Amino acid sequence: MKIRSGLALAVLSFAVALTASGCSAADPAPAPTVTVTVTPSATASAEPTDSPAPTPDADSYDPADPGTWLVSLDGIGPMRLGGTLPALQTELGLTPDTCRAGVDSYSLDGLAYTAVSGIDESDPQAPIVAVRSLAVDSFDPSAEVPRTAEGIGVGSTVAELQSAYPMIETYQNRGGETVYRISGDESTINFEPMGSDEIVIVTVTTSAEVAPEYCGA
Repeated sequence: MKIRSGLALAVLSFAVALTASGCSAADPAPAPTVTVTVTPSATASAEPTDSPAPTPDADSYDPADPGTWLVSLDGIGPMRLGGTLPALQTELGLTPDTCRAGVDSYSLDGLAYTAVSGIDESDPQAPIVAVRSLAVDSFDPSAEVPRTAEGIGVGSTVAELQSAYPMIETYQNRGGETVYRISGDESTINFEPMGSDEIVIVTVTTSAEVAPEYCGA
């Protein structure tokens, strides 16, 4: 029993000596924690683009709605240069006010519309050579009216006209008033403010200038 007790005491003494000398195994250091952050890449968004404005179609209009009529070098809506007065009356479905042979006028939404046939005014099949829209006393500025592709018509201001057509021509009518003109190969579009700052008359004609009057219209 003394031998075993001595052996146990020796082992215990050796363990204490190892601990005191730092030879005992140290606890393992904790493994570092690695955090990975994934940042989603931004998806490039396409730049918004404006849809092009639709090009007005001279053949797409409602005969009963002057707001759908296009003013162009061909005429004003259904009132076409080269057409005939009987055909125009049929398309509009209205009875014109004929002040004299070859000049038919219609009143729609506060505007007077006049179509003038050619040299032989006694011939109902003579081609139309001038059409015009004219503001009358009952004209409502908020009403839809025939306009050019750039949005100019009766009621537009002279400033709007000049902004839409920076190179527009001008001339003086027989009364000495300024008329603004867009010229084509075979016709002209004429805008008359009649001394005001708004367009009062729009005329499309095969002539270089407007006539002083068409039977008072």
